[in-house]
Amino acid sequence: MMKLQKTTFIFLIILFANCKKNDYDIEFNKQVLTEILPSIIDSTCVDIRILSNAPPPYGKMIFDKEGRYVKIDSTKATAEEIQRLKNWKKDIAEIEKDTSKIIIAFDPKISPYEKEYELIVTKDFPKDTLKKLIVNKTNEYLLNYKNIKLNGKFKLKNVNEFDRKNIFEREYKFNFSGILRVSGIKFDSQNENGILEVGFTCGRECGYGRTVFIKKVKGKWKIIKMEKTWIS
Repeated sequence: MMKLQKTTFIFLIILFANCKKNDYDIEFNKQVLTEILPSIIDSTCVDIRILSNAPPPYGKMIFDKEGRYVKIDSTKATAEEIQRLKNWKKDIAEIEKDTSKIIIAFDPKISPYEKEYELIVTKDFPKDTLKKLIVNKTNEYLLNYKNIKLNGKFKLKNVNEFDRKNIFEREYKFNFSGILRVSGIKFDSQNENGILEVGFTCGRECGYGRTVFIKKVKGKWKIIKMEKTWIS
């Protein structure tokens, strides 16, 4: 009986220690993501009014003898094209002067980084120290994004407050630009380098994804590289 109690006691200690370790990992993840999220938003999100407003054609397209495109000769622009470009520049300037917030639908449910391992290799960080870890799907958590101070014109709104099926078809009384999703961060063994996935969707067939590499520099987390992973 005493032996059984002792074994049970040891098991509970180990279980408690593992739980504490997982809690610590999640809290550390939250802490770093909270710090780095403003930079991620500034580097990823856009004002859809500008993104969807491409400059109008301006000039004559030049082709070679085989019919392959070479360049556009802007000196051949027509009076109508010149006026359209002026109007476009005026519209963009008005949008850029607009001080109202750009609303981004944000999913606060953060899931672990899905890949088992990933190399962190950049000119600033030439060696990979990211340890291979098996993803634990139970380590999802909710990020308290409302307390995060953003740098620019963007403001986050919980994606669950939107009609997800028709989110891009609805009319809003605010400037809605898209949906932002981020993964949890996978760190190296020293907790000085990390990697995460970011996705921004700006329409049914509009969006892009990036792998974000971060590094702790002089006590602060910085984005050191972003790589495109998908585009639509």
